[in-house]
Amino acid sequence: MQTKIKTIHEEYIIDVDDKSIGVLLNTSDDDPTLFDSLVYYYNKGNYIFFETIIDCIDYYLYGNDKMLRAYMLEDEFDNYYDNGIDDSFRNKLIFV
Repeated sequence: MQTKIKTIHEEYIIDVDDKSIGVLLNTSDDDPTLFDSLVYYYNKGNYIFFETIIDCIDYYLYGNDKMLRAYMLEDEFDNYYDNGIDDSFRNKLIFV
């Protein structure tokens, strides 16, 4: 099953270069029931994905690192974003 990801919302952190927080949507034209979203924090070439917005905010604002999160380099993410995925995007992530 081929899926694609797209950014549905992104906020840049004011006065800070190369940092943003956003929401991704993972969909498939073949399977209309696949509808998954993830929150991310982008920081200078690295993406950190979270299950919830609260987890992302806790990580960014308070330095809380007790929640599950997944890491991905920008080059790998860009490849999935530009070319699609043979699986769901979530299955490409390893939450630790």
